Amino acid sequence: VERKMNCEKYDFYWTPEKAYNLHKRIIVPFTWKNEIIGYSARAWDENVKPKYHSSYEPNYVFNVDRQLKDSKFVIVVEGPFDAMCIDGVATLSNDCNETQAEIIESLGKEVIVVPDRDKAGKSLINDAMEYGWNVAFPDWNPNIKDVADAVKQYGQLFVMRSILNSV
Repeated sequence: VERKMNCEKYDFYWTPEKAYNLHKRIIVPFTWKNEIIGYSARAWDENVKPKYHSSYEPNYVFNVDRQLKDSKFVIVVEGPFDAMCIDGVATLSNDCNETQAEIIESLGKEVIVVPDRDKAGKSLINDAMEYGWNVAFPDWNPNIKDVADAVKQYGQLFVMRSILNSV
Protein backbone atom coordinates (compact mmCIF):
# COMPACT_ATOMS: atom_id res chain seq x y z
CA VAL A 1 0.00 0.00 0.00
CA GLU A 2 2.84 2.38 0.89
CA ARG A 3 4.29 1.83 -2.59
CA LYS A 4 0.95 2.83 -4.15
CA MET A 5 0.44 -0.54 -5.84
CA ASN A 6 -3.00 -1.90 -6.56
CA CYS A 7 -2.90 -4.53 -3.81
CA GLU A 8 -6.24 -5.98 -4.89
CA LYS A 9 -4.88 -6.80 -8.34
CA TYR A 10 -2.03 -9.00 -7.09
CA ASP A 11 -1.84 -11.79 -4.55
CA PHE A 12 0.61 -11.60 -1.67
CA TYR A 13 1.31 -14.27 0.90
CA TRP A 14 2.87 -14.69 4.32
CA THR A 15 3.84 -17.81 6.21
CA PRO A 16 4.91 -18.56 9.80
CA GLU A 17 7.63 -20.81 8.33
CA LYS A 18 11.00 -19.77 9.76
CA ALA A 19 13.21 -21.40 7.13
CA TYR A 20 14.91 -18.65 5.09
CA ASN A 21 13.23 -16.17 7.45
CA LEU A 22 10.05 -16.55 5.40
CA HIS A 23 8.04 -15.37 8.42
CA LYS A 24 9.71 -11.96 7.95
CA ARG A 25 9.00 -11.67 4.24
CA ILE A 26 6.14 -10.84 1.92
CA ILE A 27 5.77 -13.58 -0.67
CA VAL A 28 4.95 -12.73 -4.27
CA PRO A 29 3.72 -15.79 -6.18
CA PHE A 30 5.01 -16.34 -9.70
CA THR A 31 2.35 -17.70 -12.02
CA TRP A 32 2.06 -19.18 -15.46
CA LYS A 33 -1.40 -19.78 -16.95
CA ASN A 34 -2.94 -19.05 -13.54
CA GLU A 35 -0.85 -21.73 -11.79
CA ILE A 36 1.75 -20.85 -9.13
CA ILE A 37 5.14 -22.04 -10.36
CA GLY A 38 7.48 -20.18 -8.00
CA TYR A 39 7.85 -17.13 -5.81
CA SER A 40 9.99 -14.31 -4.58
CA ALA A 41 9.93 -13.43 -0.90
CA ARG A 42 11.09 -9.93 0.08
CA ALA A 43 12.17 -9.12 3.63
CA TRP A 44 10.38 -6.27 5.32
CA ASP A 45 12.81 -6.36 8.25
CA GLU A 46 16.01 -4.43 7.36
CA ASN A 47 18.06 -6.92 9.43
CA VAL A 48 17.07 -9.93 7.31
CA LYS A 49 19.70 -10.75 4.70
CA PRO A 50 19.58 -11.36 1.86
CA LYS A 51 16.70 -9.02 1.08
CA TYR A 52 15.17 -11.55 -1.35
CA HIS A 53 14.71 -15.31 -1.22
CA SER A 54 13.32 -16.75 -4.44
CA SER A 55 12.42 -20.05 -5.99
CA TYR A 56 11.56 -20.20 -9.69
CA GLU A 57 12.62 -21.73 -12.97
CA PRO A 58 15.42 -20.08 -14.94
CA ASN A 59 14.29 -17.79 -17.76
CA TYR A 60 11.04 -16.89 -16.01
CA VAL A 61 9.53 -13.51 -16.93
CA PHE A 62 7.36 -12.15 -14.13
CA ASN A 63 3.85 -10.92 -14.99
CA VAL A 64 3.97 -11.99 -18.64
CA ASP A 65 0.68 -13.87 -18.30
CA ARG A 66 -1.08 -10.72 -17.05
CA GLN A 67 -0.33 -8.63 -20.12
CA LEU A 68 -3.42 -7.39 -21.93
CA LYS A 69 -3.88 -8.73 -25.45
CA ASP A 70 -4.81 -5.33 -26.91
CA SER A 71 -1.95 -3.33 -25.33
CA LYS A 72 0.30 -1.47 -27.73
CA PHE A 73 3.46 -1.93 -25.65
CA VAL A 74 4.98 -3.89 -22.80
CA ILE A 75 7.24 -2.25 -20.24
CA VAL A 76 10.21 -4.32 -19.08
CA VAL A 77 11.77 -3.66 -15.67
CA GLU A 78 14.09 -5.55 -13.35
CA GLY A 79 12.02 -6.39 -10.27
CA PRO A 80 8.55 -7.77 -9.54
CA PHE A 81 7.48 -4.77 -7.43
CA ASP A 82 8.46 -2.42 -10.26
CA ALA A 83 6.42 -4.55 -12.68
CA MET A 84 3.39 -4.65 -10.39
CA CYS A 85 3.43 -0.86 -10.00
CA ILE A 86 2.92 -0.32 -13.74
CA ASP A 87 1.56 -3.69 -14.90
CA GLY A 88 4.77 -4.40 -16.77
CA VAL A 89 7.00 -7.48 -16.87
CA ALA A 90 10.21 -8.15 -14.96
CA THR A 91 13.35 -10.04 -15.92
CA LEU A 92 14.11 -10.54 -12.20
CA SER A 93 17.65 -9.30 -12.65
CA ASN A 94 19.54 -6.57 -14.46
CA ASP A 95 19.98 -8.87 -17.46
CA CYS A 96 17.61 -10.24 -20.07
CA ASN A 97 18.73 -13.52 -21.60
CA GLU A 98 17.72 -14.81 -25.04
CA THR A 99 14.95 -17.07 -23.74
CA GLN A 100 13.41 -14.23 -21.74
CA ALA A 101 13.69 -11.96 -24.78
CA GLU A 102 11.84 -14.54 -26.89
CA ILE A 103 9.08 -14.74 -24.27
CA ILE A 104 8.75 -10.95 -24.21
CA GLU A 105 8.84 -10.75 -28.02
CA SER A 106 6.10 -13.41 -28.23
CA LEU A 107 3.68 -10.86 -26.78
CA GLY A 108 3.83 -9.07 -30.14
CA LYS A 109 4.05 -5.60 -28.60
CA GLU A 110 6.41 -2.66 -28.73
CA VAL A 111 8.97 -3.28 -25.97
CA ILE A 112 10.04 -0.42 -23.70
CA VAL A 113 12.78 -1.10 -21.15
CA VAL A 114 13.02 1.04 -18.01
CA PRO A 115 16.28 0.11 -16.28
CA ASP A 116 17.02 0.78 -12.64
CA ARG A 117 18.92 4.02 -12.22
CA ASP A 118 22.15 2.49 -10.97
CA LYS A 119 25.37 1.09 -12.41
CA ALA A 120 23.90 -2.40 -12.78
CA GLY A 121 21.01 -1.01 -14.87
CA LYS A 122 23.44 -0.43 -17.73
CA SER A 123 23.45 -4.16 -18.41
CA LEU A 124 19.71 -4.13 -19.14
CA ILE A 125 20.23 -1.14 -21.45
CA ASN A 126 22.84 -3.11 -23.39
CA ASP A 127 20.46 -6.07 -23.66
CA ALA A 128 17.67 -3.79 -24.92
CA MET A 129 19.99 -2.42 -27.60
CA GLU A 130 20.97 -5.96 -28.62
CA TYR A 131 17.30 -6.97 -29.03
CA GLY A 132 16.34 -3.74 -30.81
CA TRP A 133 14.04 -2.58 -28.01
CA ASN A 134 13.27 0.97 -26.90
CA VAL A 135 14.71 2.30 -23.66
CA ALA A 136 13.07 4.99 -21.54
CA PHE A 137 14.99 7.50 -19.43
CA PRO A 138 12.27 9.44 -17.59
CA ASP A 139 13.15 12.79 -16.04
CA TRP A 140 12.60 11.83 -12.41
CA ASN A 141 14.09 13.22 -9.22
CA PRO A 142 17.70 11.96 -8.81
CA ASN A 143 16.82 10.18 -5.54
CA ILE A 144 14.52 7.76 -7.41
CA LYS A 145 16.25 4.46 -8.15
CA ASP A 146 13.54 2.50 -9.96
CA VAL A 147 9.95 2.44 -11.22
CA ALA A 148 8.52 1.48 -7.81
CA ASP A 149 10.19 4.50 -6.20
CA ALA A 150 8.83 6.74 -8.96
CA VAL A 151 5.28 5.45 -8.53
CA LYS A 152 5.55 5.97 -4.78
CA GLN A 153 6.61 9.59 -5.30
CA TYR A 154 4.59 10.60 -8.38
CA GLY A 155 1.77 8.07 -8.82
CA GLN A 156 1.20 5.50 -11.56
CA LEU A 157 -0.36 7.77 -14.18
CA PHE A 158 2.47 10.32 -14.09
CA VAL A 159 5.10 7.57 -14.17
CA MET A 160 3.51 5.87 -17.17
CA ARG A 161 3.25 9.18 -19.00
CA SER A 162 6.88 10.06 -18.22
CA ILE A 163 8.06 6.64 -19.42
CA LEU A 164 6.20 6.96 -22.72
CA ASN A 165 7.39 10.55 -23.24
CA SER A 166 11.04 9.61 -22.71
CA VAL A 167 11.34 6.64 -25.07
